[in-house]
Amino acid sequence: MVVGVRAAAEPRGVGNVSSEISSAERRKVTSAIKKAEKATSGEIVVIAARQSDDYIHVPLHIATAMALAVPLILPLVSGLFPWSSFPISWVFLLQLLVFIVAAVILGLAPLRYALTPKRLMRKYAHRYAAAQFLAVNLHGTGGRTGVLIFVSLLERHCEVIADIAIAKQVSHRSWQEIIDAMLPLLRAGHTADALVLAVSRCGIILAEHFPPGAPNPNELSDHFIVLE
Repeated sequence: MVVGVRAAAEPRGVGNVSSEISSAERRKVTSAIKKAEKATSGEIVVIAARQSDDYIHVPLHIATAMALAVPLILPLVSGLFPWSSFPISWVFLLQLLVFIVAAVILGLAPLRYALTPKRLMRKYAHRYAAAQFLAVNLHGTGGRTGVLIFVSLLERHCEVIADIAIAKQVSHRSWQEIIDAMLPLLRAGHTADALVLAVSRCGIILAEHFPPGAPNPNELSDHFIVLE
């Protein structure tokens, strides 16, 4: 069982994750995680994904709808354009042409992302965050004290997911305050600064409720992951 708090800023043009998060910035985030974990028995993992989906199905759905609409449109324009009274076989060919042209044009990245509903982007980003929580085995820590800080750059979506032991002691409002603090930095393109801020605040919360034990093993080896 995991619980999470999520929020999203307005999506903007996709960029390259590697160029947005330099090697120096990666070290900065990793250092912040190590510092935060010294004061807690909890485990913090940060994941920055280039995007949560390619959304290629969106232009395909629109192109399909446009192609299916061709037989409905032709009778409406037959009075203006007599040549629009095609034989049925030509109608099928015209539908295929409309689908191909629309799919190619609408499939271009800027148009594709502009056409994708923001609600759908948030839904896919949340689903991807939950999948990554399980993929990095955060739910497998001994005390169930794992926290995932997740950012999807295309969607400008950030999310904090805490495991069950933490969820019992920390209110959703505490995580939401972290999200609210991250969003302005993400909108401005300061991804690394947003992650460092989130790690620092998560560390303070975990240190209060889950101080370091004896021993305090580091159960997860890779704490900052960039998904291309």
